[in-house]
Amino acid sequence: MNIQEKAELSKLIIQHATEKYRRLFVACSFGKDSRVIVDLARQVKPGIQFFGIDTGYEFPETLSFAEKLVKETGMKFKWLHPAQKDKKRIDLAYGSSFIRNNQYKCCEMKIPAIEGVLGKYDAWITGLRRDETEFRKNTPLIENGKIAKINPIAFWTKDDVWEYIKTKKLRYHPLYDKGYKSLGCKPCTTEGKTQSGGGRQGQFERAGRFAGTANRGKECGLHTKI
Repeated sequence: MNIQEKAELSKLIIQHATEKYRRLFVACSFGKDSRVIVDLARQVKPGIQFFGIDTGYEFPETLSFAEKLVKETGMKFKWLHPAQKDKKRIDLAYGSSFIRNNQYKCCEMKIPAIEGVLGKYDAWITGLRRDETEFRKNTPLIENGKIAKINPIAFWTKDDVWEYIKTKKLRYHPLYDKGYKSLGCKPCTTEGKTQSGGGRQGQFERAGRFAGTANRGKECGLHTKI
């Protein structure tokens, strides 16, 4: 399939999700994959709800880009934050360290931030792709969890994502032009050059995530616990 055919198939998947699940939202990190999902989902349902998770440790560039994109597209968007009681609990558990049990503190903030809305929805749409990492290579188009998870671009490649962005002339996160391959919170994200360090993880675009832990290049916990 060429990129246009893949885009049309992904839109059919999103359309199916909007028809099957009455209460549906889209996760948006403002990374390259989310940028594609924003464009595709709004073509299917312009008023669809988007949520982003602000752990309190986002790149300033992410917050700035998000503000510009929301204004530019008119997307219905809201940041989610961990409740103060959860933030205090996590801060206390981590103490003076930012890494505990191979988990970054910013990653720990994500689950309590999103749990508050899960009970209000039947499904959510993500930008997960199978070629991002070996831990996502079996990502299905639809999977069950606390609520259903729809992954409409699971079968896309990294090159597909960039081809779509460039072909559609979409504004994208500026840190990609500074060498970053995968973007998360500032503390747990390093530039793409860390990928050349050797080992199996070095070949994947998420190799620069969660450096200094046994979870380098793997998952923050959001997609393994929900």
